[in-house]
Amino acid sequence: MGVYDYKNFGTADSKALFTDAMAITLYSYHNLDNGFATGYQHNGFGLGLPATLVSALIGGTDSQGVIPGIPWNPDSEKAALDAVQKAGWTPITATQLGYDGKVDARGTFFGEKAGYTSAQVEILGKYDAQGHLSEIGIAFRGTSGPRESQISDSIGDVINDLLAALGPKDYAKNYVGEAFGNLLNDVAAFARANGLSGKDVLVSGHSLGGLAVNSLADLSNDKWAGFYQDSNYIAYASPTQSSTDKVLNVGYENDPVFRALDGSSFNLSSVGVHDAAKVSATDNIVSFNDHYASTAWNVLPFSILNIPTWISHLPTAYGDGMNRVIESTFYDLTSKDSTIIVANLSDPARANTWVQDLNRNAETHKGSTFIIGSDGNDLIQGGRGNDYLEGRDGNDTFRDGGGYNILLGGKGNNVLDMQQSVKNFDFANDGAGNLYIRDANGGISMTRDIGSLVTKESGFLWGLFKDDVTHNVTADGLKAGNNLTQYVSTVKGGAGADTLTAHAGGDWLFGLDGNDHLIGSNGNDVFVGGAGNDLLESGGGIDTFLFSGAFGQDRVVGYQASDKLVFLGVQGVTPNDDYRAHATAVGHDTVLTFGGDSVTLVGVGLDSLSGSGIVIA
Repeated sequence: MGVYDYKNFGTADSKALFTDAMAITLYSYHNLDNGFATGYQHNGFGLGLPATLVSALIGGTDSQGVIPGIPWNPDSEKAALDAVQKAGWTPITATQLGYDGKVDARGTFFGEKAGYTSAQVEILGKYDAQGHLSEIGIAFRGTSGPRESQISDSIGDVINDLLAALGPKDYAKNYVGEAFGNLLNDVAAFARANGLSGKDVLVSGHSLGGLAVNSLADLSNDKWAGFYQDSNYIAYASPTQSSTDKVLNVGYENDPVFRALDGSSFNLSSVGVHDAAKVSATDNIVSFNDHYASTAWNVLPFSILNIPTWISHLPTAYGDGMNRVIESTFYDLTSKDSTIIVANLSDPARANTWVQDLNRNAETHKGSTFIIGSDGNDLIQGGRGNDYLEGRDGNDTFRDGGGYNILLGGKGNNVLDMQQSVKNFDFANDGAGNLYIRDANGGISMTRDIGSLVTKESGFLWGLFKDDVTHNVTADGLKAGNNLTQYVSTVKGGAGADTLTAHAGGDWLFGLDGNDHLIGSNGNDVFVGGAGNDLLESGGGIDTFLFSGAFGQDRVVGYQASDKLVFLGVQGVTPNDDYRAHATAVGHDTVLTFGGDSVTLVGVGLDSLSGSGIVIA
């Protein structure tokens, strides 16, 4: 399972398809107006806004602005071509297609009919090792990018946007047929001549280009002899959604263009918050940028008419942020409706802004929250619910408000700011690189690549003021100067089949790899079987059984209603999941299944289970 999973493809094939779709979509813009995105990244949306706008106009040594011909701008066309070729794609020319319509010097195809002449599309091919054509890509450009006439072409795109929203009826649905009817016929003929079918065609686009993707999907059964009916369709930031189930519409929740039209109809909600769930669309991916984070910038209402909100619509932010989602260690745990926060702050804002789920201008988020950092030095803050926090590169600082969480620091020197005294937590180290932290309410966080913890300890005036104390994470415990906070008592296994027995006072038992037998005491134990098919045997007390990742086919003996079952980072979980969706009665036992893994509660009837004792994070 993954947020971008498509049709009946497996996760690996879906990810490859998504990556290809993004590569050809970004190529359709030719890097020709990314000055704003680059200026925003360097200067921000606050005091640096004037510099950002200057960069948008004239670019710089690392970007092309709206105004062409600035001598110090990079060779944007070469950079775009290099990037798409690195992704395995090569532009297909009009000559190859036998097409006699309008094409510019870059090989970009222009709209064929009056009223559609500012529409543009790229046709690309992917070739196997023997040089045979194996796949065709169709990438529709959005409302920016290459221009013959900066003014007239921009006006033409805006008119197309307005007609799609306001009519005539079915304008958006028929858009591609009117703009590129002949070209798509020639592409179909070219594909057949090379032994390809519609299944070998990938159709993608951003913004107005995304609308074109949905249009082609809608027309695919009835036009071009049905050639495109089985093609693959991935649209980014499209204002419309196809009436078919062929399209994966991907967008940021806080992008005012994304899903602005209900199908293809304009209504009052189109100019305000329009975060209604769509069957074909991702619903809860947030671009955490300077606008989203700022209270001041959010004084004006969220609206497609509020120009600053369009910062979430930039194709470069889609390319960077959405690709980080697909690269995330947590990707397989996500689904189409998962809440995913992607750090897209500018360099100035990143130093003092916590990336978190503000749930602004949207329906209430449900289920666990995934927060994905950048490759800079991020501040990442989880909430009171269940969070998956990933720092990636950079020296990142994390906070969390409780619940059951996984924190992956990534590369760099990463810090977890506890915001409380070290005395309020228990710490356990499994010896395999994971530090477990349990708070006073029983919430557990699994952490990795966290080098130090910062706590608040009593300081000046008998504790009236608190001091920040840094504790280095070591194999022996948490070291702060000459002070050592020891880990709780643990019993650890290894790579083989181990039998581990807890001490009388209660332990953390880590089976790690292998088919292990973990035996508890009459104390309050924590069982972490790890990989393999484990037998977890309670000895009494109030125990916690923690299952994470691919944990195998485990059995629990001696489970009581007062115990807690925690499923953290397991497969097959959807937002707001209920344990009953995973539970089955098998004879006198209950089996809880998550993806290919399961836990059998021996001698426990299904009717005796309670949701209060089961955590699905």
